[in-house]
Amino acid sequence: MNDWQRWLQAPQTLWLRRALFQVHLWLGIGFGLYLLVISVSGSAVVLRPQFSQWFTPSRVPSTAGEALRGQALEAKVAEVYSDAQVTTVAVSTIPGRAVYVAMTREGREYTRFFDPYTGTDLGETFPWPVRTMEWLVKLHDDLLLDRTGRQINGLGGMLLLLMLMTGLVLWWPGRAHWRNSLVIRRRSARSLFWQLHTVLGLWSLLLLLVWGLSAIYFAFPAPFEFIIDSFDADLYDAERPDGWLLLLLDLHFGRFGGLWGRLTWVVLGLLPAFMFITGFVLWWRRVVTGRLKEKWLRSSAP
Repeated sequence: MNDWQRWLQAPQTLWLRRALFQVHLWLGIGFGLYLLVISVSGSAVVLRPQFSQWFTPSRVPSTAGEALRGQALEAKVAEVYSDAQVTTVAVSTIPGRAVYVAMTREGREYTRFFDPYTGTDLGETFPWPVRTMEWLVKLHDDLLLDRTGRQINGLGGMLLLLMLMTGLVLWWPGRAHWRNSLVIRRRSARSLFWQLHTVLGLWSLLLLLVWGLSAIYFAFPAPFEFIIDSFDADLYDAERPDGWLLLLLDLHFGRFGGLWGRLTWVVLGLLPAFMFITGFVLWWRRVVTGRLKEKWLRSSAP
């Protein structure tokens, strides 16, 4: 039986597969915590536009009655914020929008939204849920390290692609068993964690591939732009062949399907974290627990 036949029938016997298993294993362990942070933060920031809408009080609760204007508005603002020095009162031209108020208090600048219909304070223009979301965005985009962090993310995208390719090779169980590896089965010789790791890894392969490629693009856009320019160098061409790149970005951020589409992406965004957790459990059970048990048996032997 040659190597190709062994690959089709019994891939576990090939030394190359065993070598790729070690690559996949140690990439997962060494790269896993990073992947966990990126996965959880990326899943959260999908809802960034919604957080701004939900928690920023930029609209007044009701437009019933007559809004304060001119000197009456400025006098009411000065009364409500009497413990601060008001520096700016900006009335929006959009109906139903709150008045933007900037002020200083004890040498610090503050900005608030003000209801001109009721004459009450509505809250911060940048409340803590939105601040937290923006912090998560920076963590996800550049690991709080600006350009250096974005380049690290690009390298992370490359490592993710390597993990995907090695994982795909490791998934192949042989021609006689590949159908059984497409679904999770109650009666299986493999553990539930092994099935979850391999089956979900296979079915999420394309999505993980999209995230890996887009991470590389954000850090190193030049090769992608070179490919597009090789087909059409006219930057002003409305038919410039960059639709695939725009689709890649939409898929990365979950920019489709409205709120339900984004909520779906929130759940799917946790797949890399789930893959790390299941892989870590498999490694712990197989390697760490086995070694601890072996050590205990040696120490307890007479």
